[in-house]
Amino acid sequence: MKKIVILFIITPFLIAATAHKYYLSVTDLEYNQESESVQVITRLFYDDLEEVLKERYDNTILVDATYDQKVLDHYLKKYLSKKLVLTINGEKQEHTYIGKEFEDDYVVCYIEIEGIKEISSIEIINTLLTDVFPEQKNMVHTIIEENKKSFLLTRENPKGLLNFSE
Repeated sequence: MKKIVILFIITPFLIAATAHKYYLSVTDLEYNQESESVQVITRLFYDDLEEVLKERYDNTILVDATYDQKVLDHYLKKYLSKKLVLTINGEKQEHTYIGKEFEDDYVVCYIEIEGIKEISSIEIINTLLTDVFPEQKNMVHTIIEENKKSFLLTRENPKGLLNFSE
């Protein structure tokens, strides 16, 4: 009987532990010197992105291939421009939303900033999904010429800064 009571006490904790969800996005940022552009690839989980877009813009939106892709792209472009902010050489940059792909459990978004001849400093502010999910973590991997750097950005610390001096 004691074993059954213990089982009933422990089971809710085990279920809660397995149901715990991790909130993580991954952004890869690479400077392409030949094309003088910064190319950004961001991966966001479908369900998290959908919840944020519903809360911010339209509660009927679906983040999948069945939804009107022009409307979805409009909201993605709008959201990414506000939540992923890049300042290069002291100047805030407007980025171009290229598009998206659906893969497994996440959406892959492509962004580009053109006309960047060189990078002496870059500041990345990534607040993707943090307004809805306080536990959200945003991993950012950068490749600027020969320099590789990664940041783990959070709601409390959403900014990464790299300086390149000669």
